[in-house]
Amino acid sequence: MNISFMPPTSRALRPLNVEPVLLRGLHEHIAARNAADATLAGRPAVEIARTRAQVASAARLMAQAFVHNQDKGWLAWLPPSEVARVRAGDTRRAQARIARVIEYLCAAAAFEGGLVLLESADTPAAPHEREIRGASLWGLPPAAPGTEPSWHLAAFGVPAALRSYGVLRAVAAAGAANALVRASQQTMHRLGFPARCIYAQMGCVQPAHQGQRVSRRMFEPFRLLADRFGLVYRLESSSPETNDQRVFSNFRFEKIGEHHFGGSRFNSVGPYTINLMVRRPRPEAP
Repeated sequence: MNISFMPPTSRALRPLNVEPVLLRGLHEHIAARNAADATLAGRPAVEIARTRAQVASAARLMAQAFVHNQDKGWLAWLPPSEVARVRAGDTRRAQARIARVIEYLCAAAAFEGGLVLLESADTPAAPHEREIRGASLWGLPPAAPGTEPSWHLAAFGVPAALRSYGVLRAVAAAGAANALVRASQQTMHRLGFPARCIYAQMGCVQPAHQGQRVSRRMFEPFRLLADRFGLVYRLESSSPETNDQRVFSNFRFEKIGEHHFGGSRFNSVGPYTINLMVRRPRPEAP
């Protein structure tokens, strides 16, 4: 699956709701990372999504990776027949369902500090195109307090959930997502971690490009930002069996808790566990 950038004439996103000093710092770290990689093959680079088309491309890539890896947190609320298709190798419909929900979540996150980061490289077969190889959704302390307006949920969230899951599964999926958020926030509070933090909400690397430091390029600007401003960096790992040691431990994340989803008639994969993880800031060298 080759996902390329859309033309720059695509509709722009709303302005980012991120603390200005953090946004400036993030741009600085991204520019430094890209300058360091400019001489590498393919000129790999990261950038913040600027258009709705870029966010849609990011959502498709994340859905492709989550389905390819059979991520239980994403497959759980699809109909059993769809999960069976995935396990038989037919992933097209599941990817479309999940991409629709992810695109909505990216738009909803923008109201409270969310942004989408893309990693891309030159495409040898098409020199004027950039292939998106990694995508991630982040939450940063917002410039102005805000939550998703009810009109946005009604206009975009509800239709996306109903089309992807159906009524009863959509309700179950929303309940599961809210329970995970509560569990993560309560664990952070109980252990004395500040609510003001960097939040890695979701991310992936296109399967064909795993092992090419794509994850590191996406994580590093936020790691540097966290250390620079003394911010905790948190995430929920929905594939602990593959990601915790291979990816997150390398970035010095530690497990602080677990959240368990039990079996139900709306959960198509059975019980599963999500690990709650944080990375503590490390003081910058003088």
